[in-house]
Amino acid sequence: MTLLELFALIRKRLALVLALPIACAAITAIVCWGFMPNEYTAETSIYALTKTSASGDPNAEVVTSSDLNASQMLANDFAELAKNDQIQADTAEALGLSSLRGYKIEVNSSSTTRIIKVSVTGSDPDSCALVANKLADELGETAVRIMNVEAVNVVSDAKAPLSPSGPRRPLYTLVAALAGLFVAIALVVIMDMLNTTIRSDEEAVELLGAPVIGRFPLDKGGRR
Repeated sequence: MTLLELFALIRKRLALVLALPIACAAITAIVCWGFMPNEYTAETSIYALTKTSASGDPNAEVVTSSDLNASQMLANDFAELAKNDQIQADTAEALGLSSLRGYKIEVNSSSTTRIIKVSVTGSDPDSCALVANKLADELGETAVRIMNVEAVNVVSDAKAPLSPSGPRRPLYTLVAALAGLFVAIALVVIMDMLNTTIRSDEEAVELLGAPVIGRFPLDKGGRR
């Protein structure tokens, strides 16, 4: 099938090709805006002072690639600590919560700084900020106790976000529309492949391998 033939099929089944993506987008939009709650992300930044950098070395103030690599490793360690059941339980208990299951916790570090960011995503902006700040405190205390860390300082406290960070409703709706368009085009092609009616002289020659020598015209009643 050539591209021109595909366009001809799409024009022939234009109603289906338009209706299915619109229906998919509409259903997804209803689900996203009607049933998916807003998500809010609160973020706090911390700085882990290792014993090496606190040793009084005159070169300690110079940020080297080794420092950045160590910071990235610390971020990975903090990310694992944030998943620890005991740390999460202590954080929840301090805030009067039963657990942190309703929150998404992420810990990451930029490749160019030694700042570690702790972000918490949930349905309530104020609770997210409280959880982020308390979790950062718990991570700092644990890191000082069991890791080669001199101190963990808070660079900026988490504040309750004013606008939601998710869900990405327009993106979901667009993806649903594109998926509906793809399915509609696939259906049009399949319907054409299943239709064995000979619709032109060229198809007859291609199918039978013999030239067309005559035609039977239809009368006004649709009979031959």
